[in-house]
Amino acid sequence: MMDLSMPVEEFKAYMGQQLDRFFPDRYAFAGADVDAAFDEALQRLEYCLKFVSIRGFVVDGKVQLSHLHSGQYCHLLYFMGNSLWKRSQNQALCDKLMLLNQALNGVFCSYKLALPEIFFLNHPVGSVLGHAQYSNFLVILQNVTVNTDPELKIGECVALTAGAQIIGNKPIGARSSIGANTLVFDREIPADSVVYNGPTGLVIRPRGRESLAERYFNVPSA
Repeated sequence: MMDLSMPVEEFKAYMGQQLDRFFPDRYAFAGADVDAAFDEALQRLEYCLKFVSIRGFVVDGKVQLSHLHSGQYCHLLYFMGNSLWKRSQNQALCDKLMLLNQALNGVFCSYKLALPEIFFLNHPVGSVLGHAQYSNFLVILQNVTVNTDPELKIGECVALTAGAQIIGNKPIGARSSIGANTLVFDREIPADSVVYNGPTGLVIRPRGRESLAERYFNVPSA
């Protein structure tokens, strides 16, 4: 079980109160679909974050969830919107949840977006995640841009660091790391690569040790 900073019902009411304050309309955060989606979102969050090795996310074997931890709460808002959408297509509430995440955490991540079961948004302020094919053990840092293209495949254990941009639909190989402020424009990246801006342009070289994404998770290095 997770360690929550408040009881489940209080946590759900807290989220509902935020939605009401930011978006005071007639769409109440209530109903059987909301209750079921919230329970599902907590389960998905626990499974996702139990692999994270960063300090403060798992303590004594228990996933932590604080309403005052922006990273943890950012994950929960995505899972809540996505679970609710898949369960009842409650668009008004899903839109509000997406916009609340954008307002609080500065990340644009649609509830229709199929993020993998295991990912980590590490201070993702300014990041825009388009519809693509994402894989497990994904790491997203601040100011990341991924364009929308259903043909774009991002492999397992990929890290998109601060300011990284993925534009086009060429695959990004597993265990690759895209460096800070690096634009990958419609170019295939082989697995196990490190990509960064060099003096004369884009540099793609084999990684020399564990990938950056693997350092964020409790998984064996390939």
